Amino acid sequence: MISQAVGLEQLHQQIPQSRPNNFCIAPFQSIRQNPHGRNSPCAFGAGEWHHEHLTPEQRWNSDELNQLRQDFILNQRPSACHRCWAEEDAGKQSLRQRQLEYFPNDYEDFLLSGRWKQGPKTAVFKVSNVCNLACRSCGGWDTNSYAREGQEYAKLYNTRVDGQTYNRFIPLLPPAHMDFSQYYAIAQNLEKIDFFGGEPFLNTTQLKLLEYLVEAGLSDRITLYYSTNCTNHPTPRLKAAWNKFKRVEIAMSIDGVAKEFEYLRWPAQWNDAMEVLQHVKSLRSELSCELYIMGSLTFSLINAYSVDQLVAWVTEHIGPYYINMVQSPDYLAVHVAPDHVKQAVLEHVQNAELRNYMQLKNHDPDRWRQFIIWMKRQDLYRGQSFCETFPEYSKLFLNDWNSVTDLSEQNFYRQTTTSNL
Repeated sequence: MISQAVGLEQLHQQIPQSRPNNFCIAPFQSIRQNPHGRNSPCAFGAGEWHHEHLTPEQRWNSDELNQLRQDFILNQRPSACHRCWAEEDAGKQSLRQRQLEYFPNDYEDFLLSGRWKQGPKTAVFKVSNVCNLACRSCGGWDTNSYAREGQEYAKLYNTRVDGQTYNRFIPLLPPAHMDFSQYYAIAQNLEKIDFFGGEPFLNTTQLKLLEYLVEAGLSDRITLYYSTNCTNHPTPRLKAAWNKFKRVEIAMSIDGVAKEFEYLRWPAQWNDAMEVLQHVKSLRSELSCELYIMGSLTFSLINAYSVDQLVAWVTEHIGPYYINMVQSPDYLAVHVAPDHVKQAVLEHVQNAELRNYMQLKNHDPDRWRQFIIWMKRQDLYRGQSFCETFPEYSKLFLNDWNSVTDLSEQNFYRQTTTSNL
């Protein structure tokens, strides 16, 4: 580990004049915070540390963050950043690469100049885990709407994580909102702020930060980014604050069309989502700031067969988009599917990112069984049907689907010794 004595100035002196191939600017440029003091330089949460005892200024100069910075200075591939390395190995543009592309001059203008030592240029806030949806690929850390459902699974199936009666849907921490006032001291460099949730349009404490930035004369250089679940309207007070900023970017999360959307983003209704989408698009003529709207698409084992249809719909009705590939929980990763399912999907789907990810690793029979178990568990609780929602897709593995009748935790964790489920 890096010595505690090595701080920002010593690290700055080590930054090479030419950017190393594996370099990520995020640790020198970004913060990612949540209401409970978790600290990371990455929107994906790479190297997330428990820094609730530190001020934002101390987090910017923490030993853990400085170690990550030094790893990149030395052109290493830190294990904490495995998601980006996996995406790049699969031929997908990673967040690391997208950030370098979004800020093409920052290595010279922000890092080599030494400006980074005074604080971040971009801030990512996980504003809360308060959300009105319980999406299939989500968990209790991002939505409190899963709490009752998670408790039901614990009771019905004795679900366990690390030997304790628990599951990924039960929030470990109570719902909480960010205290944004503590970040005023490191706001001088800010040019971009990303709001994630939970659902950021349900968060009201962000207004304290936005209004501070307006009063401090900083807002006209700052871009605001929101990742919204497409079921909540921005409030009049929020829109009024946006008018004082340089640009607002809104990513609309849509993982399926019509009934597939409702299955994946329960209990959302497609018609409500379309109303919100039209409202957001209408803001182009209402706001005085620049507005950019894009789609945010999450690909998992659930919707793998439908990705071309989804991309086509989003391209027509929204325009630009970016793709998130589910890696956690691992039973939703597309590469765990059996070979005959992979082959059928590859013959049906043209999307290059999905195709590359599906071939990244070999079939995992245990994760495949776990996928079916959790789809069936949630179908029973929610009154939904995977097979009715995805009829063509489910026909590819109907025998596997029907063979899994034991939804117990013992079967969930059973280690497969043959190709049979």
